[in-house]
Amino acid sequence: MTDTSLSPQGTLVPWGDLRMASSGRLGQALTFADLRLMAKARLPKPIFDYVDGGGESELTLEWNRSAFDELAFRPRTVAAIADRSTATSFFGRGSAAPFGICPMGGLGMLWPKADLINARLAARAGIPFVLASGAGSSIEEVAEAAPDGRRWFQLYVFTDLALNKRLLGRAQTAGFEALVVTTDTQINPKRIRDIRNGFALPMKLTPKNVLEFASRPRWLWNIARDPRSALMGNLVQELGADPSARNAFDFFRANRKRSVGWEDLKPLRDAWRGPMLLKGIVTAEETAKALALGVDGVVVSNHGGRNLDGTLPAIEALPDVVSAAGGRIPVFLDSGIRRGADIAKALALGARAAFIGRPVAFALAASGEAGVEHVLAMFHDEVDRVLGFLGCTRVDQLDPSYVVRR
Repeated sequence: MTDTSLSPQGTLVPWGDLRMASSGRLGQALTFADLRLMAKARLPKPIFDYVDGGGESELTLEWNRSAFDELAFRPRTVAAIADRSTATSFFGRGSAAPFGICPMGGLGMLWPKADLINARLAARAGIPFVLASGAGSSIEEVAEAAPDGRRWFQLYVFTDLALNKRLLGRAQTAGFEALVVTTDTQINPKRIRDIRNGFALPMKLTPKNVLEFASRPRWLWNIARDPRSALMGNLVQELGADPSARNAFDFFRANRKRSVGWEDLKPLRDAWRGPMLLKGIVTAEETAKALALGVDGVVVSNHGGRNLDGTLPAIEALPDVVSAAGGRIPVFLDSGIRRGADIAKALALGARAAFIGRPVAFALAASGEAGVEHVLAMFHDEVDRVLGFLGCTRVDQLDPSYVVRR
């Protein structure tokens, strides 16, 4: 339930005002599809496909979308809706809207200082931002850029428990609110687009890729302004005398723990003082185990369809997880969110909030800080609009009676 005594920090800019003030094509970006096309025109093909693509045949990527589209609304049209609020709360703090920004590594390939932009704009909007382990900017840099923001830290578990604890200690010292442990990426995925494009991190300079990069001079000049964005900021301290991008990625690959069991999660739970969430949970069985471990929340996610192809769409997995959680912990959702209506559907099926990934990434690639501000305002406007059409004035009024499978 929304705790109205918890006033969310930050204010989302009215989207209509922002759009009218925007110059050029950004003001005409009315949908996710518009931003995607703008990003496609700006990015070299290997990098666009890395963001846009999914695992193997991309079935789950497609299902994430079609599952949302198969849910229809059941509005209450006779209702007093003039005084509406999109605010919600979780972990004892208010949030201006029921969504946040997913953890995403490699954003420095799209725009310089991308993580700092996302953290700063999320703080301004009063919504959570999740910093990825593999982000270009470090824990400390993000804390400095968004000191008042709801900053969460996402961890890929490393083989060295001491390294995990050092990262958690840095995040704790820097005032990060929550820890998000990703559980679904121990195996390297098979992404066909990346294989065909010869894409790897860090990028290899093949004749084909050089031609692709040269075909996007605006992107190339923009990225060249800040080569540090290609680094893994959180691992620089671990690299010794050679903090190069290649060394960072080699270190990341060599030290990732490829088999994470419940016994590996307990030391993290013990070490972290604050809310801890597991991201990648899609079953009631694992939700029950997460509760027994003492986690404070779960994120229903299939990694945006980027890993195991053929995984159940996140929105279809959500009701079982919500049922198993039984109101004891908040349940969040990512994967497949493309518009505010999707967020409303997730809320109706029991999610406390949703996290958006590709819409932010494409907005960033399209127009940097202005693009991210635009897409956050657009999502807020859409959530508010759908709320009114459904006959609701608060997001916590949404329940399963507001949606039905077509």
